[in-house]
Amino acid sequence: MTSDAAWLSGHAFLLLVDAPVVGDGVDRARSAGLRGVVLAPSTLQSSGDTEGLTVAAVVGWPSGRHHTLVKAAEARLAVAQGATEIWLATDPHIADPNALLAEIVAVREAVPPPVTLAVHLDAGRGADSARALADAAALAGAERLVGTSMSGDLPHTLLADSLDAVIDALDAGADRVAVSDVAAVCPPPR
Repeated sequence: MTSDAAWLSGHAFLLLVDAPVVGDGVDRARSAGLRGVVLAPSTLQSSGDTEGLTVAAVVGWPSGRHHTLVKAAEARLAVAQGATEIWLATDPHIADPNALLAEIVAVREAVPPPVTLAVHLDAGRGADSARALADAAALAGAERLVGTSMSGDLPHTLLADSLDAVIDALDAGADRVAVSDVAAVCPPPR
């Protein structure tokens, strides 16, 4: 692996939310020198050895339409099972900024620091709505945003599905990327 590839991989997370066998994905992430993995909470117990990796769990995934208390409980259980970071999917239909803030605060209270709370900026939101969500996330104590584009002042993890998309995400200001395939950050040798 070249030093550029090593730098890229050290800033990448492998998305294993829909993976049928997460243990193999965790092993691939570790072998590639990735920073962490993103798992569904129901797969945390079967993830195998995650030592040395940041383990993020998605809550309210994928729709964000779960009740706030369910998300908070899901986050707390995920941390009890080894997650060190929570990626919260908020309900895209919440128009009231106070209700949105309350949802993020509820999850933050369920998983206080040192657990990292990241709020997912789903693609269904317009620019103004994404900015409002980013502002609410910062106000509620989240440390990070996750999505396909930049919005707000918190550090960003951008989703990418190819090496070009990874480079574009980092050029856009993301400090981390999440990929569904290790090859996006560690292309095979030519």
